[in-house]
Amino acid sequence: MQFSLFGAEAAEPTLADLDGLLLAGGDWVRAERETVARLSVLVGEQWRASALGAELAARGVDSDTAPAPGGLIAVRTELSAQLRPPAARWTRGAALRAPDDLALTAPGLRLWAIATGRVEEAGYLLGMADGDGPLHRAGGAQLARLGVAAVDVGVRSRPGWRITSAKRLRRLAELLGPPPAGGEAGWPYV
Repeated sequence: MQFSLFGAEAAEPTLADLDGLLLAGGDWVRAERETVARLSVLVGEQWRASALGAELAARGVDSDTAPAPGGLIAVRTELSAQLRPPAARWTRGAALRAPDDLALTAPGLRLWAIATGRVEEAGYLLGMADGDGPLHRAGGAQLARLGVAAVDVGVRSRPGWRITSAKRLRRLAELLGPPPAGGEAGWPYV
């Protein structure tokens, strides 16, 4: 497969790409009178934690991992002043909300896929923590904007967006680029 010139591999990593982790169920913590922030996301496999650590490092952000309830792994960035602006974009008081200027990038979509994506018999699922709220709808709108229209699986089984047709799966694979080490079985192929 040849990857797109507009996919994750073609773009320089930026902090704006972290939007994908928020769509994947990530959350912000702000501290020290909101002068610093930390992003954390829960993942189910070690390959996901390792891949996210590498992706965060490519954006100049240190991170670590910690065990989380249910056998999950918490991937957490350092508390950093450089993360304060992205955290401010996503939070209103204590609530997490998609920013009005949300424009998910291909590298942001890659982060989302690393955190929650999985191959299913019916296609490829990008999971979300929110099954029926504004953040869920924002995720679907961003997928459509990137040319990867998906089926809303809402709160059935695991909430998220399922990409089903060969054309859309091909587009998704082009945007995501090659799978991270260890994640080949959880990566879309057509």
